[in-house]
Amino acid sequence: MKRTTFIAAIISSIAFMAICVNYFFRPAEAQRSVSNRFEYAMINGSYFPYPADGPTVVSAAVNICYIQPAGCQNEEMKAEVGIAKFVQDERLENNQRLKGLAVERAVEVAYSKAIAKLGSEGWEMIDAPAVEFDLIYTNQQGNQAVKEGNKTDRQHVWFKRARQ
Repeated sequence: MKRTTFIAAIISSIAFMAICVNYFFRPAEAQRSVSNRFEYAMINGSYFPYPADGPTVVSAAVNICYIQPAGCQNEEMKAEVGIAKFVQDERLENNQRLKGLAVERAVEVAYSKAIAKLGSEGWEMIDAPAVEFDLIYTNQQGNQAVKEGNKTDRQHVWFKRARQ
């Protein structure tokens, strides 16, 4: 009887010590992973990639930088806007501002393509500049009007996603 009680006490002590060791000496959740849990990307501005083939088309591009330990891995997203189709679709009058508005639309389309691509790949936008797209609308007289969006020089758009 004493022997059974003694063995039970030893087994209970070993089980208790195993539980204590497991509970008190394991690393905390924040300390478990030493590597980054996120990967980052950014759209670091727009530019005009090449001269247009003719005066009827404008083009723009944005650069997506996937941040790696060795530096950026770049990807270019291009967009072209045909001026005649832009005028027809938006029902704008042919004036001096027209080419500038078409260029802005090409930049907007390039940004939209890049943001949509990153979003479909699981990237979450974490920081964006205060840049607004142009708004083309029909005013009270039935004419098309343009409300130009607020533009800034800082156009970096930051993204992150959980490391896969």
